Amino acid sequence: MEDNSVYRDLFFEETDENLAILNQEVLQLEQHPEDKQIIDAIFRAAHTLKGMAATMGYEKMATLTHAVENIFELVKNGQLNVTTSLVSLFFESLDALTQLVEGLREEEDESLDITSLIKKLEQAGKANQSAGETDEKSADSESVFSYPQLEEADYAVIEAAEASGYILYSVGVRVEKESMMKAARAFMFISKLEQVGDILQMNPDAQTMEQGEVDETFTLYLLSKEAGETIESHVEGISEIEDVYMTQLTLDELKKEAAEEIEADLADSENDTAEKAEAVQVTNQTAKKRTAAKQTIRVDLSRLDQFMNLVSELVIHRTRLEDVSEKNQLAELGEPLTQVGRITTELQELVLQLRMQPFSVVVQRFPRMMRDLTNELGKDIQFLTEGEDTELDRTVISEIGEPLIHLLRNAADHGIEMPEEREKAGKSRTGTIKLSAYPEGNRVIVTLTDDGKGLNPRMIEKSAEKKGISTAGMSDEEIQQLIFHPGFSTAQEVTGISGRGVGMDAVKEKIAALNGKIETISEVGKGTTFTITLPLTLSIIQSLLVKVSKETFAIPQAVIDKIRKYDDADVRSVHQKEVYSFEGQTIPVIRLSEALSLDDSDDSQKHVIVVLIGQNRYALIVDELVHQKEIVIKKLGSELNTVSNFLGATILGDGSISLILDVTSICTRKKGKKRE
Repeated sequence: MEDNSVYRDLFFEETDENLAILNQEVLQLEQHPEDKQIIDAIFRAAHTLKGMAATMGYEKMATLTHAVENIFELVKNGQLNVTTSLVSLFFESLDALTQLVEGLREEEDESLDITSLIKKLEQAGKANQSAGETDEKSADSESVFSYPQLEEADYAVIEAAEASGYILYSVGVRVEKESMMKAARAFMFISKLEQVGDILQMNPDAQTMEQGEVDETFTLYLLSKEAGETIESHVEGISEIEDVYMTQLTLDELKKEAAEEIEADLADSENDTAEKAEAVQVTNQTAKKRTAAKQTIRVDLSRLDQFMNLVSELVIHRTRLEDVSEKNQLAELGEPLTQVGRITTELQELVLQLRMQPFSVVVQRFPRMMRDLTNELGKDIQFLTEGEDTELDRTVISEIGEPLIHLLRNAADHGIEMPEEREKAGKSRTGTIKLSAYPEGNRVIVTLTDDGKGLNPRMIEKSAEKKGISTAGMSDEEIQQLIFHPGFSTAQEVTGISGRGVGMDAVKEKIAALNGKIETISEVGKGTTFTITLPLTLSIIQSLLVKVSKETFAIPQAVIDKIRKYDDADVRSVHQKEVYSFEGQTIPVIRLSEALSLDDSDDSQKHVIVVLIGQNRYALIVDELVHQKEIVIKKLGSELNTVSNFLGATILGDGSISLILDVTSICTRKKGKKRE
């Protein structure tokens, strides 16, 4: 096997994409077994996977994908009916392919035994076949090809070649519509053919192909001494070649076809002029659509991160320039600074957009998971999604999947009732779980709603009592938030789906680590909604700079609810803890000087910053407000990773470094205390 290491990264990227497509489309096929577009999409993806695996020399993967492709070809040609058991077999095959890919990614051998799975696929291909005229369908598909015009000299060559034992073939090839390198795929195919014969003519011709002008199809005439099956086997496995139609011809048959084409052309020339004009208009519209199609390019993530770091430095230096200009009253810097500011802002917005990925990247794995859960639990669950085009920073996208999986499994296992139970309660036998995402300012709101049994406050109260948690004076809504406490559960039995419900605290911590928050609203018998609020980006944020014991700290603006002038009269002691009177409520006081182990200050400029963490408010006492500032978050480094209370650091306009407070961590670890 030749060294294909240079193509490994591209192979894994394209394989992941095609496996995702297959999972999505097979799921759709189960709901719409007659949809030709779905079947075609599955067939194309399977064919591409087979070709890539064969090209890379991954034999087991190529063998398994070939077996899957054979089944889909039967489905495509109407010779095999789509059933639930067949769909399950497809998913079993996709799981095996995923396992093979992961093994290859870890540079392990293809050790997975696929023998029994291949047998299952072969047996499925023989069962349940319905009558279908495959040859007619192939003929219909082949009729769309436009074969090259032959000259008298070509006919003479064919006649001499046939006398020497050569066979004439017409070859029509269709390249996948989505292929970004149609000309390259065409040349790969032609190069393979030239190893087994001589190409007489091509359409488009070689010069046109060299200029990259190749559409989805190309045709040629081939002279070869090899049998058709041998030639087909030789060109098999080229990536992104969707279909190959090869027909053996004689010189007499070719001349007869040419005469029939001339007659057809003469008949076409008598068509109404209006029809021609309409055809031209349609062609122009098609051309415009092709021109408007999006062009994409793969970018290495490390390069994107480097780009982001450079933009972040540019933001820092812009801030420093503004600071110098203000302090020294350099009026002449005003206009250049304005331009630098504009360009920096535009560049910053652009790089943030480059980092964005659609929510669909996360969602695409869930329909398959929910199908499997539905079958495993014996429930009837409809899974809906909304807002898949909503975009988030790629870091958020990569981290949010795990908590969402936990919430979905809990909703299916503990939320949605069994069909009989739902029917007795006057509900539809089919339960609904809906996952939505939508932008709101510089945040994204993700909601997960089910119409199940809801969270029972009384059961939560009982569990709280067992754990020594007092619920006195709490509303039902506040009691429901207790499910986020470590180790908290109301599940009455252990299941393999979501255990005892342990892990909601981990969900909250994971979301908090993304500078987000989660809260729940539930009604007994009606269902539950989890609302997750996430920042659009984690790299550049709006902040409020404050002074604590003469040190400057940054507080993310996203958590700030209100700011008040400090007054001793608003602070009192309850159960040996300081609380702050705020809009008719008492909320815990956290003096940042104490929380950060700094000296207290008697500064009369003190302020109270009311922050909102989840549904809980806290009063942070600071010595002085500096100003609002857009800041760049820099990681603290491996040596300081264990330091609590800080999200990172930022460089201020004067070149000094300020630490960014992890307000969520501070508030959950340091409740208000009575001052000594």
